[in-house]
Amino acid sequence: MGKTGQKILRARDRVLEILQTENTCSAWLREKDADPAATFRTLDYAVDRRGETFVHAWKDMGAQYIFRDPYVARVGQDTGAYATITLNAGGAFFQTYAAALLGSKEGGLSRISGQRLMNIGPYPGDSLAGQTLALLHEFGHVLNLLPVDFNNEDGKSVQNTAEVLRFCQAEIESKARRGTLQVQR
Repeated sequence: MGKTGQKILRARDRVLEILQTENTCSAWLREKDADPAATFRTLDYAVDRRGETFVHAWKDMGAQYIFRDPYVARVGQDTGAYATITLNAGGAFFQTYAAALLGSKEGGLSRISGQRLMNIGPYPGDSLAGQTLALLHEFGHVLNLLPVDFNNEDGKSVQNTAEVLRFCQAEIESKARRGTLQVQR
């Protein structure tokens, strides 16, 4: 899968590093699976090349815009080993920016606006930390540690991401730092 496959493998390797060590993240996942690293190794990946590519934006009652990014990833709930995580080629797993599609709550024609930065939780799109968070989030669904959050209804996906960060943020950030070049003076 070229660059796409390399990004998936790099994030997968980071998640396995986290799962194979004693930390709050792996302990949280062990609440549902005695060996989360072994289960995570069985997962497959697919890329949705026809997924959403626009950030949807619309005005609420006031002058403020509400934004909804394209989906990042999805997986079946409580699917266990051998599940397939589908990653959106137009989402923040692979992209940093997306064009915004401006509309109104009343309907009517939408118009394309400029580029908008996408994030996965607190991390920029197309970053190792964001990709690691996305895979851990989906793995939480695989193990049924997180409730269903399809289309982020009622902000459930954001809440689930916050739950993953509660247990895994320190490890995500420590693993991401290990992958950066450090210069000593």
